[in-house]
Amino acid sequence: MTLDNWKSLYKILDKQLSVFSLAYPTMRNGKNQKLREEAGKKVNNSIDVSSSWIRKYPEAFKLLTGEGDRSDYGRMIIWDEFIKPNYFEGDMTDFLEKIQKKIESLEMENNDNE
Repeated sequence: MTLDNWKSLYKILDKQLSVFSLAYPTMRNGKNQKLREEAGKKVNNSIDVSSSWIRKYPEAFKLLTGEGDRSDYGRMIIWDEFIKPNYFEGDMTDFLEKIQKKIESLEMENNDNE
């Protein structure tokens, strides 16, 4: 992935996290069923959009599920937890921090090469 890909992915995922963070409390504790259902749709859509973008880039998927010699089974356990609403917000926050560090390291590499 290029630096621009990482930056673009970060913006998209950060926006989806914001949408999720606003809708999740309403989904859980909304005043009535209609509000909870509408918020639930936003929550699910946010997770779906995020997972779609992450799966588009194998390097991003590996960054999320752990780099190194982790087994495919181990990666799928991490992924399955990530896409559940009760884990999504915390895991996405951690993932965005990892992406930010990746962007910073790529920017440093680019500056060294100039």
